[in-house]
Amino acid sequence: MNCKLLYYVSPKDNFEADGRIFLKGEKYPVYDVDGDSLLIAENGDFRFTNQLMKQVIEEWELEVTEI
Repeated sequence: MNCKLLYYVSPKDNFEADGRIFLKGEKYPVYDVDGDSLLIAENGDFRFTNQLMKQVIEEWELEVTEI
C-alpha cells in the first residue's frame, strides 16, 4: 500500500459519522492511498475517492490545513 500525508482537516463542531468520532479543535490526517483519500478519525477511518473527499469536506464543514 502506497501512503502519503496530504493535509489535515478539523471539524467546526463535534460529530459522529457511521460510528466514527470527530472532535472540535482536533486535526485529522488525510492520506493518499493508491489514488484514494483516507481520512483518519478518533476510532476508525474512511476511504473516499478524491472527488468524494472534496464533497465530504464541504458537507461536513471541515477546515483544511495544508502540511
